[in-house]
Amino acid sequence: MEEALSTDRKNIVERGEWGNKWEFILSCIGYSVGLGNVWRFPYLAYENGGAAFLIAYIILQFLIGKPMYFMELVLGQYSGKGPTTVWALNPSAKGVGISQALISIIVTIYYNVIIAYILYYFFASMQGTLPWMVCKEEWKQYGCVEQTTRRLKYCDNADVIARNITDCRCTLNATFDSSLPFNCTNTTYTGEPTGVAELYFYKEVIHKATNMYPEDVGPPLWKLALCLLLAWILVVVCLMKGITSSGKVVYFTATFPYVILLVLLIRGATLDGALDGVIFFVVPKWEKLLDLKIWVAAAGQMFFSLGISFGSILMFGSFNKFKNNVYGDAMLIAVMDMVTSIIAGLVIFMTLGGMAKTMGVGIEDVAKGGYGLAFVAYPEALSNMPIPQLWSILFFFMLFTLGLDSEFAMLETTLTCLQDEFPRLRKHKGSLCVGVGLVCYFIALPCITPAGDYIVGLMDGFGADFSLLFVATCECIGVMWVYGVKRFISDTTYMLGRAPIPVFYWGFCWVICAPVLVGLLFIYRMAKYNPPKINKELDYPEFAQVIGWLITVFVICPIPLMFFCKLYQAKGNLIKRLKTITTPTTEWGPNDGSLAHEIRMDYIAHGGKHGLDNPAVILDN
Repeated sequence: MEEALSTDRKNIVERGEWGNKWEFILSCIGYSVGLGNVWRFPYLAYENGGAAFLIAYIILQFLIGKPMYFMELVLGQYSGKGPTTVWALNPSAKGVGISQALISIIVTIYYNVIIAYILYYFFASMQGTLPWMVCKEEWKQYGCVEQTTRRLKYCDNADVIARNITDCRCTLNATFDSSLPFNCTNTTYTGEPTGVAELYFYKEVIHKATNMYPEDVGPPLWKLALCLLLAWILVVVCLMKGITSSGKVVYFTATFPYVILLVLLIRGATLDGALDGVIFFVVPKWEKLLDLKIWVAAAGQMFFSLGISFGSILMFGSFNKFKNNVYGDAMLIAVMDMVTSIIAGLVIFMTLGGMAKTMGVGIEDVAKGGYGLAFVAYPEALSNMPIPQLWSILFFFMLFTLGLDSEFAMLETTLTCLQDEFPRLRKHKGSLCVGVGLVCYFIALPCITPAGDYIVGLMDGFGADFSLLFVATCECIGVMWVYGVKRFISDTTYMLGRAPIPVFYWGFCWVICAPVLVGLLFIYRMAKYNPPKINKELDYPEFAQVIGWLITVFVICPIPLMFFCKLYQAKGNLIKRLKTITTPTTEWGPNDGSLAHEIRMDYIAHGGKHGLDNPAVILDN
């Protein structure tokens, strides 16, 4: 037995442990509180009914988010295993862990591309004049204006002239335009005006192509290539020693964003028009709660914000001490994620409210989603503040730290899976990290070509959208329906010393709400599938959509393949084989050091008893 206990402890040392509880909590917060909280949540709330969206988001947090987050932390901490090896509890579902590792590496690749954009803006913010404040000569053909403006009427409108209104558009009739008592707007462009911040991002930073056919791809953009290289160097250096090194970095990267958010919140509250922005963000449109799309949008945001089913939460939990109060941790982290989303929403819309007031336009004219908020609307808002360089540097450094924490978690998930499957690699953590980072960098190079924006959209939509929902459904079913909710609660009780309260709530959410609602969400997304678009009128080319679906098949195929592989390898008739591949192996048990070997042996002797059902535990109590 002493030899077995020594082996258990050696395994813990080789895998690593958090230096202390705060490293774990800050890493989880840093992972869950990411870029999506700043640029995705505020816009989704605005687009989907303000407070109505928040209500739907909070309800789904309690029905799906918190239960699944808690479940994954318990699985990791109880077993001390990563996303692939944890399926010793149900060998037939090991493909779930492999799929999670594949999704994580795909997201890691394109997520670092977004971080490269952020670094580009961070360095550009150090110039005497912010480059997204001034129109270039070649941008005038696109109707470049240095501030977002209303859609103006032409100056030949009799009512406009009669009222002597100066904010109208030139007619391009030189005689008429020169007779006006004021300078009209946009003398060289007959379409709608375009803000310089938008042109800077699409024309200067990513050089966005008009389509994504092979001839549109082009070579990687050298400035972005350097920024991407720097991003990968920083990630690899911070993960060279696994959580031992990344756990120290998060003391800064997980807390710094809150400092900047607080500063920006105070600054935003002083802006004229800030109240308009807050009202725009939080005033409910109650009729929206009856719209299914609101609930789908809230579920999607909740899912991707918390980071459920990527494997990272389970991986973080596996490095915990066995008796850590993971129940309290899960509640704290989930609440922090939700609160941060709301604070970020207030910061964004206070600023956009002030921006709209200054320009004399509606908030809907400056509120944009996704990239548009982070790289177009907000930079333009920052350019109107005193010392805009300072605010821009702080904002983009905040985005960088937010992205870095999430990048740590997703890459570490893949590395942990590799090291758990091939333990010899643990002796070469540094080399493994460098090798994986190098490979990912070269795979990401197509993402920083002129067609790179479309490629990122392809990887995001097909590699981490439909796929993740399917994986999450299989994960819930594999644990709660096959391994069994009673066993799971018994294991949790043994580890924590008491049952999670209230037991009925957790059991109901784990068995019914999470798998059923996520499964229905997956079906809904598939049934309502719309091809990704190049622009409002043009879908992605068919060959690109085929590649996208191949990515989806690639990341979810391990689930059925591993199931049928295990079924084929088992012996006996079909019923016996099914029973064999859904029964926990001898590798499954608590990771509590002193009792681990004893309980595993009793597990064999008593036909697979677990947790409080285990005679050894009953006698010990």
